[in-house]
Amino acid sequence: MERVPGGPVRLFEGLREGVRSRIALGGMGVGLLMATSCGPDDRTQLVVRTTLPDDLRGFVESSFEEIYPYIDVRFTEGEVAGSLHELQLAADPPPFDVWWGAPGVALERAADAGLLAPHRPRWVRQAGVGEPNAEGLWQVTLVTPFVVAFNREAMTLARAPMDWLDLFHHRWVDQIYVLDPSHSDDGAYFLGTMVTESIRNEGDEYVGFEWLGRLDSQVGRYVSEPADAIRALQRQETQLTILPRAEVEKARADGDDWLHYRIPETGTPMLTLGVAMVRGTGAAAAAARFIEHVGSLEVGTEAKLETRWQPAHGNVDMTRIPGGFEIDQRGSAFPLALDTITGSMQRWVTRWSLEVRGRGK
Repeated sequence: MERVPGGPVRLFEGLREGVRSRIALGGMGVGLLMATSCGPDDRTQLVVRTTLPDDLRGFVESSFEEIYPYIDVRFTEGEVAGSLHELQLAADPPPFDVWWGAPGVALERAADAGLLAPHRPRWVRQAGVGEPNAEGLWQVTLVTPFVVAFNREAMTLARAPMDWLDLFHHRWVDQIYVLDPSHSDDGAYFLGTMVTESIRNEGDEYVGFEWLGRLDSQVGRYVSEPADAIRALQRQETQLTILPRAEVEKARADGDDWLHYRIPETGTPMLTLGVAMVRGTGAAAAAARFIEHVGSLEVGTEAKLETRWQPAHGNVDMTRIPGGFEIDQRGSAFPLALDTITGSMQRWVTRWSLEVRGRGK
């Protein structure tokens, strides 16, 4: 499988360049499927763009094609910015039919650019939850919260911060590593969510940047990759780091069982991955069936096992989740406001770079 050029994104740099459900869908017959996008073996070809793990792709491909043997799922891989750019430049037909596992910010950007087609899957309607955009152009499939991680061999649970406010204690001066908003998409998203929360609560972004300034005074280093922060915790070069929970849980699964974390009590930003049908696809019925499938109990459970992300609509078979699979913590998420974040992200990252970074020292 050929990878589209572009390194671990810089989704926002790219934007600056312009860049096993068995439920059948009513009204979409096999005849329509067989009439579109047929390949040499007379099966409907469905091209799915994703960067989700190979084992998860293999499970989804085999389970989906078992149910729909007349559809041939073909996965392609590409970085987020490159995939957005492909869609923007594409003529008819688009380079892929479904975008699965893309960050919510990227899908919101694609929706704003008119690159996605609406489809409201049954698993969303049955769950009775809201959608990330009113038009139903994309759906959240997986989520993971930001947590405050620490080395339990170096810190007792009683000493570890319980909430965001605790990070400003003098004992944590220069002892917090944070993802760099200028070089990390997740870091930029964290910044954007904190500013958006300020707007929601206070009516403007001033308090959000004031909070980021206070955090900056505690930061020992901004890092580009979660692995850098986790290594620093292991070496006790720092005491705390703010990371997506899935990254911490994957490290724990790989043997770093000294890692622990807290989900802040008053709420936390929630990273999202989603799925969408691409506008102009010649395999719309097949795409709709695929989207239904990735929201199923079987796929949701497998996704949790393979990625450590949580299925957004609770579709998990807990009998398949091993004991001790993850640290048992619950937390609340800040309201999802991707329209605000995507509209202001570049300006906010620039302002942070000029007014906040390093100014708290």
